[in-house]
Amino acid sequence: MISTKLTSLAVAGAACFAATTAMAQIPYPNPGTIIANSDAQILTANGGDITVTYDHGITSGDHDVLYLNGTELFDNQSSTVGQQIDLGIFSAGTVMDFTMTDYGNGGSVTGTHTWEMGSGVNNSDGNVHAYVTSNGVDGNNKPVTFVGWEDETTGQLYSDWNYNDLTFDFANASPSSVPEPGTMALVGLGVGSLLIFRRRK
Repeated sequence: MISTKLTSLAVAGAACFAATTAMAQIPYPNPGTIIANSDAQILTANGGDITVTYDHGITSGDHDVLYLNGTELFDNQSSTVGQQIDLGIFSAGTVMDFTMTDYGNGGSVTGTHTWEMGSGVNNSDGNVHAYVTSNGVDGNNKPVTFVGWEDETTGQLYSDWNYNDLTFDFANASPSSVPEPGTMALVGLGVGSLLIFRRRK
């Protein structure tokens, strides 16, 4: 079941960013090639307010949803290009525990898969499903981190490994190498506590 969005998350309109987005500037450079686990990246907070902007999502195929620590952020069936969410203030170094769930398309591609950001060790197929790079700027020429997701696994009808099924840019967050599993679990608990606190405000 898809989580209910936090009422405290502020959503801004497409006017927040110009037409040129990180998506237009940073496509995955090696389409068809799965990112090696050793090259996987996650996102960590720079310290301060983090915003995320929806750049692109395939609407004619699978039903894909982006989550932060189990809280729904964007749905490719309803989100619009340029839509922005303010995630709030996070301490520098906080690991942002994003996942993407592919709910299938009800036709030739069925079943649900949830993919973790970072190494494929926590994914059912062992593959990296998120491309993360910091070489982007938004429509106002401010630096952003770009994240593109591959929603299907090897052997599925639309698994092209171009990391272009859901794409976003993040302000005030940076790519980082994957931490040790124990560290990731502790940080995930911290992020969850913050989101619960924001929800109760």
